[in-house]
Amino acid sequence: MANLCDTQFIITCGSKEPIMNLWESMKELGAEKGYMPLHQLAEHYGIDYEKKCISVRGHVYWADIEANEEDDLYKLSFDVESAWSPTIELFEEIDSKLGELFNIHYRAIECGCDIFIVHDPTYSFFPEEACVSSSGNPFEDCLEDCFDTVADAINHWSSIMGISQGNRTEDEMLDYINGFEYDDENTYFYINRFVFE
Repeated sequence: MANLCDTQFIITCGSKEPIMNLWESMKELGAEKGYMPLHQLAEHYGIDYEKKCISVRGHVYWADIEANEEDDLYKLSFDVESAWSPTIELFEEIDSKLGELFNIHYRAIECGCDIFIVHDPTYSFFPEEACVSSSGNPFEDCLEDCFDTVADAINHWSSIMGISQGNRTEDEMLDYINGFEYDDENTYFYINRFVFE
């Protein structure tokens, strides 16, 4: 089975027609009910994903829209679970079909493939710097959590473990934490920096 990539998308648009077109299509295909296969969305828009080598292995599992019709501002938020990597190209292709009016923001996390990517040029939606992946005692099982700063993630680990940073630099502390050996080999706590594109 493929590793699962979790991507949070936020699409903003100053025009009602294209974003409502996408929202209504997603609803029709099951996004509001918690399961909308990406290949169905691609087919709905007539996208030959095989020919264009666009990955559609995944589904939307949550979606919502906020509309401020008075100011003509629309924000479509949705979460995608996909195989191995984020499915950004699909939504760029849909944007192309609908007139290239979308601003596409996203945060993708796939711990097994070391994917920690953010595309949010204005830092309006995904400003967090770090993602923690942890499991086992004394941490919560299978937790992936975002922290505002790397320092916040370090402090979180230090408060749980009772080990201070001391004279270590931030990078030295990251190496120390990510290489720490626990009594149980199934326990881990990794701090990963997001790459901002």
